[in-house]
Amino acid sequence: MNQPTGELQKLLQHIDQLIAQAPDEATRADLQRMRARLDTPEMLDMARDLAGRRPAKPEDLVLEFHDPLLPTVLTAAGCVIATAVCLFAVVDGFKSNTAMVAGSPVNLWVVAAFAGAFSVMFSALSFMRTFSIRFDTHGMASRVSGSRWRQLRVGAMLWKDIRSLRDRVDDHILEVRAADGAVFEIPMRVGNYPILHQHLENMVRLYGDRI
Repeated sequence: MNQPTGELQKLLQHIDQLIAQAPDEATRADLQRMRARLDTPEMLDMARDLAGRRPAKPEDLVLEFHDPLLPTVLTAAGCVIATAVCLFAVVDGFKSNTAMVAGSPVNLWVVAAFAGAFSVMFSALSFMRTFSIRFDTHGMASRVSGSRWRQLRVGAMLWKDIRSLRDRVDDHILEVRAADGAVFEIPMRVGNYPILHQHLENMVRLYGDRI
């Protein structure tokens, strides 16, 4: 039988306390729905898997979301195509170092060298992030690399300080407001954004402003 891990068990117990203290039925129903989503076999398995792969230290970051410099599909396709061309040129190069392309002779070893370089380049580009945000059991931290998102307000926030969310549809930015009035901004184009948004909504239900 699946049993919650330590951190998840603490969170479920905290939600139970909030349910008992809920000021109205609507708030109580929201908290009960959130608890039901967390207390599923899939969530228990995920929590157990993370606990088994990472040291159980509060400061260890457990979730990370980022916006890649280039679309993942583009870097993956470029890497695969460049690698395939490199392998083809190497294999044929051992038979004959020259091939005819569009009626002109081409040195296959030169082609292999350029294709290999492009493969490495696309692999490197796949690891470049213009925006990163990381979640742990206590809060979140975000940072910007490069010029794409340099105008965003980034930093760190404890979950107990989170108060509200606002979707800015015009510029596709999620605005997160803290108890002290600080504002943090997250681009909606980060990978797995729906999961990120749902997690933040859950934190607002726990600690945020209720209207």
